[in-house]
Amino acid sequence: MLSLIALAVAAGIFLQKQQQIIKNLEASIETLKITTVPLRFMVLSRSDTELSARFKFYNADGKEIASFERSWNGSELYIDSLVVPLKTGALVFPVRAFTNAVAPRGGTNLMYYYDFNDMPGIYDSVHIDEQKRLLFKELFVKLKTAEGLYGSKTTTNSGDKILNYFGNAVHDIKQLRQFEIGTVYSLVVHTDGGIEIMNE
Repeated sequence: MLSLIALAVAAGIFLQKQQQIIKNLEASIETLKITTVPLRFMVLSRSDTELSARFKFYNADGKEIASFERSWNGSELYIDSLVVPLKTGALVFPVRAFTNAVAPRGGTNLMYYYDFNDMPGIYDSVHIDEQKRLLFKELFVKLKTAEGLYGSKTTTNSGDKILNYFGNAVHDIKQLRQFEIGTVYSLVVHTDGGIEIMNE
């Protein structure tokens, strides 16, 4: 009987903690800029069967934090992002880059490049406090696990709900068919969850 009471108390405390985390994350969104650019990329070469590109990642202050360059089979580039909706807006996390010749699951893991000890570097800033940093870390770990990028996957396919208290994260895939070699393109993220690819 005592163990059941203890379990019920622990569950209640856990639920309160989860609700507080959601509330704090929603408050932190209000301090973000209306639009951010977490990544920019440039197509370096392309043919009918292969393309190469350079990606650069930026934190919330616009400072470059990581980059990579690679080639893929295919002629059309796709960028897959996870959109996590909250009451006051949304958080967007670029997840994968792939092509028309590479399945999404076989694409390049973009989270790896802005993962700094579980802190999503694209949301880091000199203005963020340690409490908010911990909240972002907790969310990021859950997203990585749910996507199967760093551990076991908790969903059966990419369209399923992510089973956590942050609600439903949805995939938003942007396709770039017509692109110019040497042109810099930005992934522009709006705090309402909208995503655009724009050339600079």
